Amino acid sequence: MVFDWTRYLLLAQELAERRNDEASLRSAVSRAYYAAFCIARNRLLQENEKIPATGEAHATVWTKYRNSVQKHRKDIGTTGDRLRRSRNRADYDNEFPDISEKVEQALANAKDLLESLEGLNSGKH
Repeated sequence: MVFDWTRYLLLAQELAERRNDEASLRSAVSRAYYAAFCIARNRLLQENEKIPATGEAHATVWTKYRNSVQKHRKDIGTTGDRLRRSRNRADYDNEFPDISEKVEQALANAKDLLESLEGLNSGKH
């Protein structure tokens, strides 16, 4: 059975509700990013784009969207990069100031990105 990557966004929202637990907040940022990344990556794979099976996939996915001639796709790439930077901070930095605010931004960005990708699927963009 194929995994539904939107489940990661739901998990991120649940983790964010804990607010008093930094590990949950950091995990919320990370899960929100991976929901967006995996769905965006899979869309490119369906379009027969080549995506490396290494850590380079992250940069490749967002660069492919950003380099599009279509503004809507460029916006997806920009939002994905923003999410990736937040995820890197959440996963690797010892200190993450204003984490509650960053969690809200990550959740909003991931939701917007998924809606934008859905718009591509429906032909609205």
